[in-house]
Amino acid sequence: MRADKPSGIVNDPNDWAREVGNPRYILDPIQRVTTVSVETVRLVHALPPLRIVGL
Repeated sequence: MRADKPSGIVNDPNDWAREVGNPRYILDPIQRVTTVSVETVRLVHALPPLRIVGL
């Protein structure tokens, strides 16, 4: 948690989690991005080798 001195606005990422009743709101997107990244690597490794003809 951090407060901006000039404005007094408090930056607390947990405020939104409490407001919407979802304590995992930060964790869930990170988990989704990680899953997509791991699956992308798995799919890329499963592709056949790229052959460039005519070079």
